[in-house]
Amino acid sequence: MRKLYPIFLSFLLVYFSFYYTNKVIDIVRSKDKIMLQIKKEKSKYEQKAQSAQIIDNKIVPGKNGKKVNEIKSFSKMKQYGKYNDSLYVFDEVEPDISIDSYYDKYIEKGRNDENKVAIVFHIDRFDNIEDVIEILKNNNTKATFFMDGLFIENNSNSIKNMKNSGHELELLNYNGSYDKMYFEKGLHSLFNITKEEPRYCYAEYDNKKVLELCNSLGLHTIIPSINTNNNSFNIIKNKLDSGSIISLKNSSINLNTIINYIKQRGYKLVTLNELLLEDIEK
Repeated sequence: MRKLYPIFLSFLLVYFSFYYTNKVIDIVRSKDKIMLQIKKEKSKYEQKAQSAQIIDNKIVPGKNGKKVNEIKSFSKMKQYGKYNDSLYVFDEVEPDISIDSYYDKYIEKGRNDENKVAIVFHIDRFDNIEDVIEILKNNNTKATFFMDGLFIENNSNSIKNMKNSGHELELLNYNGSYDKMYFEKGLHSLFNITKEEPRYCYAEYDNKKVLELCNSLGLHTIIPSINTNNNSFNIIKNKLDSGSIISLKNSSINLNTIINYIKQRGYKLVTLNELLLEDIEK
């Protein structure tokens, strides 16, 4: 026991030495001109998190906030030699309510505070999408494709090329069915090709069966805010807004016109995941 006593004292000495050294550093840092400026100005650069909005059985994504990390920001500015607001380091702050806590709600649109919209295509098992892919490529536009499980199994090379081109690929159903066993089979086939976990399901209307299935699998269910059965340009003109999710059938009809019109209105065309992402932009 006596042998352990000196070791214990040494440990306490090291601990208190470390503790008081850090205290001294904290005091010196808190009085530094750069740190004082950071504390004074940081509120101008911080953003509060926005909670997702729940309205009945639908939810609109929120957005993470950002808070200045004083110590990391100070360290960067100290190395630079003076205060510089471009050297702030931020920590993300999650909202109190996030879409990732609610898979039992429909997502109909993204936030309306960003000029972004998403086009989603729903692809049946016998569809040919080469013309659509070519038009999207020529317009430098990314889209989200909800595809039948049999289409996925029979078009693996095309799907790999679509993924490599930046398109987002999701499962629509399996041979028109929402049977859980077959739906999971389709999800497995899609993952084997893309090596990315699926995120979303698709419903054209309030469909309890689809919502319950996708909720059980941890997938968000999308109902488009603009549903066009025949790529109707007029429907899009009348309803287009920030955060719109535009559903198109597998058709190249009017697709060039639709894409050009959306861009002319000042909206950025993005994938569904980018539209609904709650993280702050880096």
